[in-house]
Amino acid sequence: MKSTRIKKKKFSVLFDKYYKGLFNYAFKVVREKHIAEELVQESFVKLWENFENIKEGERTIESYLIKILKNKVIDNHRKSLVQEKHLNLYQFNAEFVTDLDNQWELQKEIERIYTSLPPKTTEIFKLSRDKGYTYPEIASLKNISIKTVESHISKALNAFRKGLQDYL
Repeated sequence: MKSTRIKKKKFSVLFDKYYKGLFNYAFKVVREKHIAEELVQESFVKLWENFENIKEGERTIESYLIKILKNKVIDNHRKSLVQEKHLNLYQFNAEFVTDLDNQWELQKEIERIYTSLPPKTTEIFKLSRDKGYTYPEIASLKNISIKTVESHISKALNAFRKGLQDYL
């Protein structure tokens, strides 16, 4: 009982003596008050746990606390790097999924527009856009006038402009 009381008293003196300096050091490195406080607190917890194993010399205890704090700062930095890596990966995946969803929605809207067009208009538009045929080639292939081809293409383009305005 008496040794615990002595340990608490010695620990309290050490805490009062070194806390501010250790906090200032940690704050300069991590630049966040709550993290610096947490790291210093963890350092003192470690000191408490190993108090009986540390030699009495003041310099030894100060060195021990500094070493613990430096290790805590390094561990915190490593943890931050891992968290940042995971956050970046999560953001990349979220953006990728959003992109896929948008592409899927766009593709569904394109298909919906195609099905809303008359079959002849769809066929002529696909010959122009998918196959790369010119208007005269389509007219010759379908045995219709170039003006009719232009009319079908114009109708399809208007439907796509109107239907895809939210995607443009």
